[in-house]
Amino acid sequence: MEQKERPVSALWYVFGGAAAGAVLGVLFAPKKGSELRGDLYEWGRSSRESGREFMSKLRSMVPLRVRAAAALGAMKAGGAEAIREAQASFDGKDH
Repeated sequence: MEQKERPVSALWYVFGGAAAGAVLGVLFAPKKGSELRGDLYEWGRSSRESGREFMSKLRSMVPLRVRAAAALGAMKAGGAEAIREAQASFDGKDH
């Protein structure tokens, strides 16, 4: 039985390149590891705070009525789907 070779996905090349870049970046980094970790921690903390501020601004921009209407619409759609499923299961049974 002949085995076929599977083509290597381009995604594997991306992952391999990212891994090689990370290794080379650590090897040639101008800072000590503890400094780099501290910088990464600060970057993550500031990014998290920026994200929270952005979401807060976004929530304040969307009026409460719009959010309530969206929630109500989702509930109505879910209820209608539940009713259709119940009717379909009821119609499928013989009495």
